[in-house]
Amino acid sequence: MTGPTFSYNNPRIQGQTVFIKRGQHQGKLGIVSKIIDNEEYVVSQGDFGKDEVSFKREEFLVYRFRKIKVPIDRVTGRTPEVL
Repeated sequence: MTGPTFSYNNPRIQGQTVFIKRGQHQGKLGIVSKIIDNEEYVVSQGDFGKDEVSFKREEFLVYRFRKIKVPIDRVTGRTPEVL
């Protein structure tokens, strides 16, 4: 199969930067940290800090180009040599 592929067609949303477009958190950026089911996701980091907030899929957009930079020790713990 040839041709372009796009992030918004990618079913793997976990770890992606998202923009909240509806609800009380409208306009915030975060990273999908957990997938509860096919329609509900937990978002944290970015504008949410350490808080974890649950969103339905229609409440956010997946950013294709912008990534939130997270310090390596927050991703891997205190031992980055495991990468």
